[in-house]
Amino acid sequence: MRKKMTRRNFVKSAAATLGVASAGVAGFPYISRTARAAGTVNVGSLLPKTGVINIYGNLCITATELAVQEINAQGGLLGKELNLIQYDTQSDIAKYPQFARKLILEDEVVIIHGAVTSAAREAVRPVINEFEQLYFYNINYEGGVCDKDVFVVGETPFQKMGPLARLGLKDYGSKCYTIGADYNFGHISWKWWDIFWRNGGGMDPVAGAPKGTHVAGAKEFIPLNVTDFNSTINRIQEANPDIVMSFLVGGAHINFYRQFAAAGLKDRYQVMSTTFGNGAEHIVLDGKESEGIIACHPYFDEVDNPANRRFRQGIARKTGDPNFYIGPLGVESYVGWWFWAKGVQKAGTFEKVALTQALESGIEWDSPMGRVKIHGPSHHTYFPAHLGRANNRHGFDIMQSFPPTPPQDTIDVCDLIKNPNQHTQYQPS
Repeated sequence: MRKKMTRRNFVKSAAATLGVASAGVAGFPYISRTARAAGTVNVGSLLPKTGVINIYGNLCITATELAVQEINAQGGLLGKELNLIQYDTQSDIAKYPQFARKLILEDEVVIIHGAVTSAAREAVRPVINEFEQLYFYNINYEGGVCDKDVFVVGETPFQKMGPLARLGLKDYGSKCYTIGADYNFGHISWKWWDIFWRNGGGMDPVAGAPKGTHVAGAKEFIPLNVTDFNSTINRIQEANPDIVMSFLVGGAHINFYRQFAAAGLKDRYQVMSTTFGNGAEHIVLDGKESEGIIACHPYFDEVDNPANRRFRQGIARKTGDPNFYIGPLGVESYVGWWFWAKGVQKAGTFEKVALTQALESGIEWDSPMGRVKIHGPSHHTYFPAHLGRANNRHGFDIMQSFPPTPPQDTIDVCDLIKNPNQHTQYQPS
């Protein structure tokens, strides 16, 4: 059994671990940290306001702040106003465990949301597990996290790769070249994509469906700071695929799409992605550079339902921009905070065990994405799926929508109700 670490029995060593006085924040850049008042409860967020991943972080920050404002405007939770404490992780993996400890030991938060990349999440999880802190990871990712302390409000490979594989094989061809970010997200995503692509869009072979193949070279993984993609583009041309599958991540990687279009290849090879549009790449690029790229997400701003119309109005009021594009990662952060709030309301307490049980009961609601539901045993989420094609107006045209889909890849290996003492991440063999 793990020894539960608490603030009381750890505070003496906290200053040494963090390199600051235990009550201070000297040397630690942060977004906002306000004094706790009576009738409030502290909640924490770890997101990159600056650095190479801030194209995602700032969207998630905007949505986080809106969710907390809305919860407080409705009277808070259990008679308490939420006091949001946010730290800028600066796109630096080393900052995540440091700030997680600060939130737990000094700020005494009742919940932590945050991290964008899977590498950042995996840096946070050991701290979360050490202190048995409840944590929400609200980002689409490579699947498989099975952890009693963690809830995931982000889609897994089953929920996004299946639709892309089936569409690609039906309409564009069977030969694929894959490019991905060079960290755990990109590498594990490739393993899953290989399965879905070769099986005709399923985790197991789909009867009667065309099967995909990989061209010579098949895949390459690119560090997050790379901005010159000429050699990659040359290799794609030499391989001559039908489809280029992209798991690229971050501001630097936007240059691939720009250089790919400049080389005159955008209309020659169909680009598909599970990440394009997460960080408003289609807003940064010229419309002609992004036009035609196909992505699968649980949300596009163009989704039309009553909850999304209200949400878009809230984003417009908050940003002062009626055309502000929040994208799927921003909405996942918003939905994650509301899932947690609904769990607190159902449990009638912030206490972790009772709250976890309430969340595991299968809370569901009509979100801006559509109907969403927590799958209790896996701590993951049912999401709708939408295939979208980037247009030349810095937006997406929705090609097809699917009803809420289970995170089946993770459900198959993770049951935290039957086997609660798990803190692992499963990968495809």
